[in-house]
Amino acid sequence: MGETPDYNELLAYTKQLEHKVAVLEQALHQFQSDGARVKTRFLANISHEIRTPMNAIIGFSHLLGEDEVDGDQREAYIGHITRNSNSLLNVMENLIDLTLIETGNLNLKEYEVDLFGLLRKIYDRYNLDRYRINRERVALLFNVRNTVKGVKVILDGDRLSRAFGCLIENSIRNTSKGVVEIGASFLDKNVMVFSVKDSSGLTLQNKARQVFEKSDKKEEGYDSSDTVVVNYMLAKGLVQAMNGEFMVDNSPFKGTTIEFAIPIRTMSPKYFSMEKSLRELLDGPKEESES
Repeated sequence: MGETPDYNELLAYTKQLEHKVAVLEQALHQFQSDGARVKTRFLANISHEIRTPMNAIIGFSHLLGEDEVDGDQREAYIGHITRNSNSLLNVMENLIDLTLIETGNLNLKEYEVDLFGLLRKIYDRYNLDRYRINRERVALLFNVRNTVKGVKVILDGDRLSRAFGCLIENSIRNTSKGVVEIGASFLDKNVMVFSVKDSSGLTLQNKARQVFEKSDKKEEGYDSSDTVVVNYMLAKGLVQAMNGEFMVDNSPFKGTTIEFAIPIRTMSPKYFSMEKSLRELLDGPKEESES
């Protein structure tokens, strides 16, 4: 869909979205009917998460067809449609990935990525989004080391963006005033650490620890209607698919720090075999015991 679509294009687009939603709901129902071990977190609130932006898209699309709509109103309606379309597509993509994770069918699609450019796009997106959700009193900081600039890596950039975005979204939505800082740096020449630090307080940290510090066998206590938990579960599944690990700690901004480390392949050297596990690298060298 172009930047300034006409009325017919918008109606065709909404029909495509409606079809996608129907296909997704049918697929999820089929998973349950087949008795697959699926605990899809979005099923509890799929109606709200998907239907709310869908209704906005359809409503504003029909308003565009009215004769009395002037130029300013048309631009405003198109803005509403674009924002809700992006929101809807993001929910649907998250839903698809979470379903693939829980059915064991997630396949990474690795390709060459300009890492700094990707991180900058993530920052720009959420820096704009914080105004939409009334978080003007939250400063979003971009703390990416200069060593990342110019680096091209082989990884699934879409899944990395989605995992990182889940963490950033939770931090922004749960910080009413203060700071959310996103960062990235090399831990090792082929291990990257990505971080989100915020001023959210301990409530968010407790939920993060509940998800990231428990094994998969202890998931029965999770609240599947809690969007924060859903986002963390999706991030966890995506990062684990990339052979990564999480750490949760206090932040310097009186809130939560969440870090995840993933192995990466840089374009030069082309291949690299890690001699240490991520956990060993994260924990650092062990002190020798005194004899």
